[in-house]
Amino acid sequence: MEQLMKEITAYLDYLNEQCGLQVSVHFGKEKLNHMPESVLTALQPYNAHQNPYCIMVKRNGEKHRRCLRAQQMVLQKCKKCGSFCGVCHAGVSEFIYPIYEDGAVAGYAAASGYRKPAPSGEPEDIQLWKDSLSPEEIPQALCGRVMPPLCRMLELLFLCPMDSADPEYNLIFQYVNEHHNQITLSEICREFGRSRSYISHMFKSRCGVTIRAYCNRLKLEDAKNLLGKTDLPITEIALNVGFGDVSYFIRLFRERFSMTPLQYRKEYR
Repeated sequence: MEQLMKEITAYLDYLNEQCGLQVSVHFGKEKLNHMPESVLTALQPYNAHQNPYCIMVKRNGEKHRRCLRAQQMVLQKCKKCGSFCGVCHAGVSEFIYPIYEDGAVAGYAAASGYRKPAPSGEPEDIQLWKDSLSPEEIPQALCGRVMPPLCRMLELLFLCPMDSADPEYNLIFQYVNEHHNQITLSEICREFGRSRSYISHMFKSRCGVTIRAYCNRLKLEDAKNLLGKTDLPITEIALNVGFGDVSYFIRLFRERFSMTPLQYRKEYR
């Protein structure tokens, strides 16, 4: 299982970096409940769209909630019609491929990052929408060759003997990942009906870091993406990924990547 997991993440990197696709994988709650911690952690970086426009859309709490609801709707549509192309409420076009387990749809893989007029009207930040998303049509011929092998590898992974899973931790871990730019420990406690000490101890013992440190790590990755792919001011990037203090953001960025945000932008470019 470990070797297959490495091959899956390597293939995801290949699709994203060499094929010019923006590929992510998503699963329903039932599958997440029973996913071993090692698999859940390995797939986490590929569980969200990473183009700058989608990162910025998620700064808006209501739009982020619409994104999460849409994922469940996509999963239900996969169960009815298999693969399909669609456009989300934010004007992002994507090609969806179902992932099966025991003949039932357990999740889906999405090739995203193409722009189409949003069903709900003009995008909120139309310039970033234009700059971050491809104006081309989804390359269906390419997707038809490279996406099914990804789904098949994930389906084979689910056939491997796996360690037992902790459904409660899995759901908390997923919730933290989905809301990392605007979450507090108190909100997590309310969502799952647990005490602060219980949630804190569980997360740190399993993840190795506190929830705050983990969220900061994800926010810094979002910032790195925006620094490399947009011309947004550093102050605006810091605020939009969830840091209220720009000086604190710069200090954390330097500690993690051994350079300032401005140095990273110059080196990336």
